Amino acid sequence: MADNNLLRNREIIDILIGDSIVYENYRMPYYSGPQLCELSTLFGLPVSYVWGGTNKSRWQYMDALLSYTIKTNKIFALFSYIFDFARFKSLNITGNSGQIKSTYHNIVEGALSKINGILLFSNHELILSNKQFVLHPIGENIVIPTPKVSIVTYQYIQELPERIKNDIENKDYDSVVTKSRTLLEEVFIYIIEKLTKERYQSDGNLTKIYAEAKGLLGISQKKEWDKRINDLLSGINKIVDAIGNMRNMNSDAHGAGSNRIAIKEREAHLIASSAMMVSEYILSIYNKDRD
Repeated sequence: MADNNLLRNREIIDILIGDSIVYENYRMPYYSGPQLCELSTLFGLPVSYVWGGTNKSRWQYMDALLSYTIKTNKIFALFSYIFDFARFKSLNITGNSGQIKSTYHNIVEGALSKINGILLFSNHELILSNKQFVLHPIGENIVIPTPKVSIVTYQYIQELPERIKNDIENKDYDSVVTKSRTLLEEVFIYIIEKLTKERYQSDGNLTKIYAEAKGLLGISQKKEWDKRINDLLSGINKIVDAIGNMRNMNSDAHGAGSNRIAIKEREAHLIASSAMMVSEYILSIYNKDRD
C-alpha cells in the first residue's frame, strides 16, 4: 500500500505551488499566500491570510493542506483540482485552442515526470488516468476503476466518434486511446457480468479481461477449427493486446517516460475504428447467443 505522505516532499510542493519549471519555461499555476488559504478552505481546512501581519511561507500552507487531505482521503481530489485545465487560464497567451491544449498537456506531463523523478528513490510513482490520480509502488499492479455503463448497445459503441470528436479537434490523441480502450473494457466486462451474474472486479489488464469474456462466449481458438477462423480470432487478439499495451505505454496515463510514442491523427482514428469493430463483433456474438 502506498504512503501518500511521500507527496509532502518539499520539491513536490514547489512544483504544486508553481515555483519550479516543469516544461520549457512553464510552471504549474502560481499560488499566492491568499490563494493557498482559499484553496485550503475550499477543501475543508479553514485558513485565513493576515494582510500586513505574520503569515506562513507558501510551501508551509501547501504542506499543511497536503497533510489534511491525506488524513481526510481528499489528497487525490486536491491533485485533480490543481491539475485541472480550468486552473490554467493564463495559457490563453500561447495562441489558439490547439496550442493551448498541447501546452497544457506538456506542462502536466512535465510536472508528473518531475514528481515521479523525486518519488523514484522511494520506489513509488504517481499516475494520472481517466482524470484520476493514484500513487502506488513501482511494479505493483494498479487498479483504476473503469466507468460502468448500465447497458452496452450498438448505438453506444457507434457513438465513440462523437465522444472523441473534441479530442481529435484539439489534437489530444492520447485521450482517444484512453476512450477506445475504455470502450473495449466496458464491452468485455458488460458481457462477463451478464453471463456470470456477478460483479466483476477489473485489474486493468485488458488482455486478461478479454480472455475471460471470449472464454465465456466460447470463442477461444481451438485446434480443430478451420485455420482461417483461428487466424481471424488471432487478429482480434492482437488488436486488443495492441490497444491495451498502447494505453499502458501512452494515452493520458502520464508517467510512461521514454516508452511514450507520438500518436498522430491517422493512428488515433485507426485505434478508435479498431476498438469499435472488435466491440461490435464481440457484442454480436453475445446477442446472437441470447436470441
